[in-house]
Amino acid sequence: MNIKMKKLNILLLLIALLAASCKKVLETEPQANISDEAVIVDKKSAQAALTGVYDALQGLAGSNIVSQDLAGDNVVNFNAQNRVVADKTGGGGFSTFYVIINRANFILNKVPLLADGLVSQADKNQILGEAYFLRGLSYFDLGKTYGGVQIVLEPATSANAHKGVRRSTLEQTYAQALSDLNNAENLLSATINRNKANKFTAYALKARLYLYTKKWDLAEEYASKSIASTNFELVKPYATFFTSKNSRESIFEIAFSTSDKSSFYTNWRSPEQGGRHDYIPERGFVGLILNPNLGGSRKSLLFQTPQGVYDLIQYGNQDGTSSIFILRIAEQYLIRAEARAHKTVPDLQGAVEDLNKIKGRADVPLLTYTPQLTVNEVLLTIENERRFELPFEGHRFIDIVRTGRAAEVFGAVNVNLKNPNFWVFPIPQSEIINDPDLAGDQNPGY
Repeated sequence: MNIKMKKLNILLLLIALLAASCKKVLETEPQANISDEAVIVDKKSAQAALTGVYDALQGLAGSNIVSQDLAGDNVVNFNAQNRVVADKTGGGGFSTFYVIINRANFILNKVPLLADGLVSQADKNQILGEAYFLRGLSYFDLGKTYGGVQIVLEPATSANAHKGVRRSTLEQTYAQALSDLNNAENLLSATINRNKANKFTAYALKARLYLYTKKWDLAEEYASKSIASTNFELVKPYATFFTSKNSRESIFEIAFSTSDKSSFYTNWRSPEQGGRHDYIPERGFVGLILNPNLGGSRKSLLFQTPQGVYDLIQYGNQDGTSSIFILRIAEQYLIRAEARAHKTVPDLQGAVEDLNKIKGRADVPLLTYTPQLTVNEVLLTIENERRFELPFEGHRFIDIVRTGRAAEVFGAVNVNLKNPNFWVFPIPQSEIINDPDLAGDQNPGY
């Protein structure tokens, strides 16, 4: 469906409503006051512009996760706990993704023009590679959230700079994300910095993209690149990855500090703990996590308040220093397991081996491989393991949607989600207000 390009604001807009049932809008981190039109004249100014792209992602990450998780069955609003799945999820960070894209576009437009004497080729490659990765991540997340979106590859210098750009298909949007990630892979160094893009972040995100687009052999190949690296491993106990900074579990982690705080904990903590208690893990899911045969050591994600409510502790540092995880090695094992099970000649033994790496780390019973195991049995086990292993990182809703099982899984608790129209998010109302031309081209059903 075609829509006119939104009038891209240079200033960051508020994240739209997270869900129709939400009574509050998640407060995102304040953006650094770095203009998208900042002059890029040398290495220092190019790196400052790149910092602006990361700052926009830092501000977006928490709200994007909550939007995705409220759409699924792992998280509920504290004051509306019987609503297991949101009816019509808005938000998701639509406008902020375009802030990231616009800032990346400035870098990709200006940095290649810098004279060699102002920035070395190695530094130029790294800066461009990071910008490509961040733009590719944005287009990938936009596509999985809203379907096909407007593809803009030049920086906007005015509110109407891209007026008339038409909406692309989901396939075209994913193709743009892949093109950006291919460029990133070619340009980035393999030096590990778990808070910035490098060659392994490109590998890992490409593995996820290939999984979503059902390119099973490539998903296996790219997941294997990170798994084979000595830079990454499943840390134990499970809680180590979120109670420590930049553990070997982490491939790409958005870090915060006491001088650069996240307010994400306030959405999960009770007022007695300095928060607002906007969201909590859904009660039925809590029971699954606490089951030693299902959640195992992943129960460390939760803690019980004196009032008997189970709250999420993953983002709970009250000094604002809890990291947000974009890519970690556990997901790569699960990507490879799923890809192996789906291949033309399924490798179920290999899939079970990868799956058992995750189960073993979580101290839950392993799956025994036998020739009698079916592909469907293995895939359903992987689906469930993804729910327990990555429960509050924004994966669950999309995992069920991309496998075509949303009507069956979510429809049982929300009849609206038997309708495929609601398997993508609507364009947020704030965007329609900013550009009335969008009103007639909302995603079907909204």
